[in-house]
Amino acid sequence: MSEQISILQIAPDEDIEELKEQVDTILNYSKNKRKWENAFQKWSDNNGMSDSAESWGACGYGSMCDYCEDNSYGRPCVRALNAMLRETGESIDYENMSFEDVWKGARA
Repeated sequence: MSEQISILQIAPDEDIEELKEQVDTILNYSKNKRKWENAFQKWSDNNGMSDSAESWGACGYGSMCDYCEDNSYGRPCVRALNAMLRETGESIDYENMSFEDVWKGARA
């Protein structure tokens, strides 16, 4: 009869609970980010299609529009914003739904 030896160390219950909390935090962040991005794109689509100086979401009205490469598939404003943020090292507060502030910041 052979005996199996485990090479994995069993984590204490506290570590397992901490890992579960970290996973929940990541999942909530991802969910909030996706929700924010979808709302931002919808807001951009609805509020930026005029030629006025206060148009926030139309192509060419924000600095992030310089990062817009292709409008042929979904969420061009979100993709452009994310590209700009990666380059500048800035971040978005996905709890803040004041999209005007994002556009004003992206216009600077």
